[in-house]
Amino acid sequence: MSDDPAIRLHVPESVAGGVLADFVAVGQNGQYFTLDFAAITGRAPDALDAQVVSRVKVLPGQVFQLMRALNEQLAHYERATGPRDEPLGD
Repeated sequence: MSDDPAIRLHVPESVAGGVLADFVAVGQNGQYFTLDFAAITGRAPDALDAQVVSRVKVLPGQVFQLMRALNEQLAHYERATGPRDEPLGD
């Protein structure tokens, strides 16, 4: 059994509905990773316009946990809906 404490996640009503993000930009420095979640707002001939809807800073150790959790959830998703060759959202 793990010595890690249980985490009870509380979602404030003001964010419970979530926001659409159909793009994410990832950056990092020596202290943390920055995830900018954005919504595509327009298309130009040479670029997409996107509005950041949330910026999340994650410690490096948490990035490994995040990747494992995303891989696990993607596997569950594909078992339920079938494998996807194209990126989600297209």
